[in-house]
Amino acid sequence: MKNILSIITVLLSLLTMGCSDILEKEPLAAISTSSAYVTAEDAEKAVTAAYHPLTGNNWCCGNYGNGGYMHWVLGNVASDDTEKGGESGSDQLYAQQVSLFNIPSDNDATRFAWENQYIGVHRANLVLDNIGDIEMDEGLKSRYMAEAKFLRAWYYFNLVKTFGDVPLILSDDLETYDMARTPKAEVYAQIIQDLEEASQALPNKSAYSDADRGRATRGAALAYLGKVYLYLDDFVNAENYFKQVIDSGEYSLDPDYLGMFLRDGENSPEHIFQVQFLHDQGATPVRNILTTVFGSRARNGWGFNLPTQDFVDAFEDGDPRLGHTVYQNGDVMPDGEIANVGNSTTGYMNKKYYVPGYERVGGSIQIGRDDIYMRLGKVLLWYAEAANENNKTDEALWALEEIRARARGGEAVLPEITETNKDALRQIIWHEQRVEFGQEFERFWELVRQGRAGQVMRNYAETYDTAKGAGFRDGVNEIYPVPQTEINLSDGKITQNPGY
Repeated sequence: MKNILSIITVLLSLLTMGCSDILEKEPLAAISTSSAYVTAEDAEKAVTAAYHPLTGNNWCCGNYGNGGYMHWVLGNVASDDTEKGGESGSDQLYAQQVSLFNIPSDNDATRFAWENQYIGVHRANLVLDNIGDIEMDEGLKSRYMAEAKFLRAWYYFNLVKTFGDVPLILSDDLETYDMARTPKAEVYAQIIQDLEEASQALPNKSAYSDADRGRATRGAALAYLGKVYLYLDDFVNAENYFKQVIDSGEYSLDPDYLGMFLRDGENSPEHIFQVQFLHDQGATPVRNILTTVFGSRARNGWGFNLPTQDFVDAFEDGDPRLGHTVYQNGDVMPDGEIANVGNSTTGYMNKKYYVPGYERVGGSIQIGRDDIYMRLGKVLLWYAEAANENNKTDEALWALEEIRARARGGEAVLPEITETNKDALRQIIWHEQRVEFGQEFERFWELVRQGRAGQVMRNYAETYDTAKGAGFRDGVNEIYPVPQTEINLSDGKITQNPGY
């Protein structure tokens, strides 16, 4: 997949619409599909283009170009795990607005999220609508179609959890599309259908060659089916799909917890789905700018996404994952450097995106580190949660112990959990999820699906005497405002979310 990303610039000839064009009533320009989708190479380029919006993870400057879906703002900064950071409170104001839950309809984070994910949807639809008639290997064509369905589901899952009801577009012909919002239940149904169909046609991870690593796999489709059902409180189906991933034999927990987030840990046996970037070109295109965004301002970073004291205090005494997830002044880093967190207002920084000196290319910390979105550690803890809700306590405890055993690494810490009370075990599992995949863009969405986002965020504000979280309004701030630009472009067919 990394070599595929290197030809992204060639794909621009296939892209018929830009960021603002996708929600116009009529496309401003389009090339003929009869000339754009002819050969197997055209099909491959179209699929690669559908992956490309995944690399948009920031407000600017990365491989994708202008704004993408900022998981770090919408999933981290909105939660009790992370402060915005940066040079000042006004630095990237949209992130501060999210942190305070004072989010206007022209907020950049939500605007970029909407635009970026719908570009992804459009490109997936281009594949599904146009490569079917190409004369090529039918098995490869089937795989490409399955990849496009997975990607469309991935983009829509981000959209529906971010905005609730969203327009459900299943065709690349947007000229006559009615842009009214589709009830989220129908969107979820389409996500499930796409993922189920993808899971039946995608290869296992082990079937891909090295050149194709990073493409969607059967395991990724099954894992996201489990996650979608978990968000729908359908614990029976969630347990079923997570168990299929666990039993597949395709994945195993990485014994090196921190290592799987570093360059040498890319394509770890634990990784199920990640966005891959090139790392051999230094500060050139096809890079992941988050290593700079999250880097210390004392080390040429921008100092955003600061772990909070509340997050640090959530770790049990002696939990090695704390030292693998955050760092503070004076810590010895993996490359032997002594940590300096610069102007961090919390005193901490995100270690999972730290770039050791031996990883830097031409001295740059802006390298091609992968963004890891699905891994076995998450699947096991979500499986534990679903099993507990289904009164399968032994299964829940087994999965929980798998995670804690890896975390303790042979040390006499993190005692085995033996709790059998369903409600008490639920709280233990939720806590384990927080520390196991801390700073991995899940926390806010976890709080929302668990029905406790408002309580947790207001408690955070009261405990730390801060405005962060104090403005959370139940029934409003579980989702974000629809960008006003999209409402205007649709001539009012798209309506605003209540409370915004």
